[in-house]
Amino acid sequence: MEILTCAACAHPLTAPLHLIAEAPDRPGYDGTKGPDGKRRPPATLPRGCYAIDPEPSGAPMVPYEGDDDSYPGAYPGGPAQLGEDGDWLVAGGPRNSYVTHPDDVVELDFHPDFARLGGCCGPAGDLGVNRVCPGCGAEAATVFGDCVGPYETHFAPDAVRAVPAADVPQADLPDPDRTAPAAGPGTG
Repeated sequence: MEILTCAACAHPLTAPLHLIAEAPDRPGYDGTKGPDGKRRPPATLPRGCYAIDPEPSGAPMVPYEGDDDSYPGAYPGGPAQLGEDGDWLVAGGPRNSYVTHPDDVVELDFHPDFARLGGCCGPAGDLGVNRVCPGCGAEAATVFGDCVGPYETHFAPDAVRAVPAADVPQADLPDPDRTAPAAGPGTG
């Protein structure tokens, strides 16, 4: 079991997790409210695990270079997006992000730039990193929690370290009953 910690200050950011070989396919979504009353798809990953996503994640959004008929959406499990010049856009953010169930994130604060928290029913995740480390304020993760995309948290690969849970001092372990908010101010 490992805990994702801030690369800048070593503050623990997640509950203990185990690495799985690859993330499962993103679940479909029928638009109805889930058990928690939110309009969003089920989480991509089960609680207690994380995966490394080889695909680009989040901002910046860049022009899609393929055939229009094969356009995959702005990001896996996400909606179509058009740029100002009419080009289809896709995620151009970091590859190899650490993906977790949002409820396994126990220590993150909202990004101070509230513009990054935009979305309909939660943060869309396409406006840049939207969560920061509560220990030092370093940009740490992007929560995807809107009704039109996946429900997952992506930690930038250079922002966190996967540390064996046994190596994190007991006093530094996050409160397992606390979860970081998935929705931003004014959303969800």
